Amino acid sequence: MTPFARPEKPLERCRLALVTTGGVHLPEQPPFDIDDPLGDCSYREIPADAERLTWTHAYHAPDREDDLDVLFPLWTCRRLVAEGKVGGLTPRHFSFMGAIHDHGPLEEETAPEVAAKLLAAGADAVLLTPSCPLCHRSVEVVGAILEGNGLPTVTLAMEDGVEAPRVARVPFPYNLPMGPPGDRELHRRVALEALGLLHALEAPGEVRLLSGEPHEEGFQKKNKPYRGF
Repeated sequence: MTPFARPEKPLERCRLALVTTGGVHLPEQPPFDIDDPLGDCSYREIPADAERLTWTHAYHAPDREDDLDVLFPLWTCRRLVAEGKVGGLTPRHFSFMGAIHDHGPLEEETAPEVAAKLLAAGADAVLLTPSCPLCHRSVEVVGAILEGNGLPTVTLAMEDGVEAPRVARVPFPYNLPMGPPGDRELHRRVALEALGLLHALEAPGEVRLLSGEPHEEGFQKKNKPYRGF
C-alpha cells in the first residue's frame, strides 16, 4: 500500500521543503557521479538562502541551464513565503541525481537519511521534482520513504503513471517540471496548484494541472530568465 501522510497544518502555516532528483547542487559542492553504471545515490544539501546553483546530470537538459527554478523552484517558493501563501521554508533542501539503476542504497540509506534530516528541521510538507524518465522512478522511491516517515509530499510529474501519493501531472516536457524558463507567473501558478493537492486529495491520486493549457510547443518564454541562481 502506498504510504499517505496527511498534513497537520494549513499551507499558510506549513514549513515546506524541496527535494529534487534533478542533480542540482551548489557550485562549490562535488558534482554527482554520472559515470557510475549503477547510479549515484548520494545527495546534496541546499541552503534555503542559496543564490547560485548548478547541476550535474546524465540526462542532457540545456533548456534549464539559465533558470534552474524550472527544476528546483527555490525562488518561487521564497516568493510564496513572502506572499503568505506558504508558512516558511526549511533551512536546507535536498537534491539527488535521479538517473539511478540500482535503488538499493537510495532506499536503504540516503533517502532515510534525508527523511530524518527533514523531520529534525521541522518540515511539514515536501515538494518533489524529477527531471528525466529515470528520475521519475527515483522520485517514487524517495517519496515513499518520506511519506512512510510521516512527511506529506506532492510530486510534479511529466509522465503518466507515476506511483506517488499525490501526483501533480504537468503538461511540460522532461526537465521542466515548473514550465518554461523565465515564466515567473506560470511557475507560481504551478507551485500553488501542486501544493493545493496536499489538502485536496483524500487518498493517493493524480491530478492534471493547468487543464486546458497547451502542451510543450505551445509555451513561450514570456520573461527573461531569472539569473539569481
